[in-house]
Amino acid sequence: MPVPTRESPAIPTRDLRSDHVFDLLRDDIVRGRLAPGERLHDQELAARLGFSRGTVRTALLRLRHLGLVESVPNRFTRVTPLDLDRYLDTQEVARALYMFAVRSATPKLRDDEIAALRRWATKLGHGRRSVDGEAIFSGAFAGGFLRVFVRAADNVPLERTLDRLTPHLERMSGIHAHLLPVDLVDASFAAVVEAAARRDADAAADEMEAFHDGALAVFRERLAELPEFARA
Repeated sequence: MPVPTRESPAIPTRDLRSDHVFDLLRDDIVRGRLAPGERLHDQELAARLGFSRGTVRTALLRLRHLGLVESVPNRFTRVTPLDLDRYLDTQEVARALYMFAVRSATPKLRDDEIAALRRWATKLGHGRRSVDGEAIFSGAFAGGFLRVFVRAADNVPLERTLDRLTPHLERMSGIHAHLLPVDLVDASFAAVVEAAARRDADAAADEMEAFHDGALAVFRERLAELPEFARA
């Protein structure tokens, strides 16, 4: 199994090692460096990453609970294959949560947060021919937009639930970023920002819903046409 190479990281303290390995492996899975369906061997991962097998096993267990890794006892541990139906279910849940976040947060947004959202929105649609997968993987895509609303909503259960869903959404949309309709994405996000700037919570939530019914509907249709997701 080819394990992605990387520069040797600074060794964190013992209590943080499992978190560090978890973050490394989660990032590699989301980015597709560890491919969907790829077999994972704790001994090989431990040797390549420079951590103990116990630390790697703990990280793999957390990834299994998150749904990014699956295993069958005495047979294999592997990266969970991409599954269109599972992604669609996850997206539908996220849709409701993000609409709730936008509706709840819009009246609470500070002027500096509105200004930051507008600065972020002005970068959209300027010569972009496609959505940048790296911006999705790095969190920059959501960090300048969706996370602003989630933080402002100040709802811990909401944040924790989205933290579990986000890696699955970023994995599919980042790996297949070229299928996202950039014009529709940019127009939808700009509309959400403008509604939020007016402190119109209902309009902002409606624009978020329109994003799911428009841009993401096109994305879903394009995904369904891929050979790996073709219906039997």
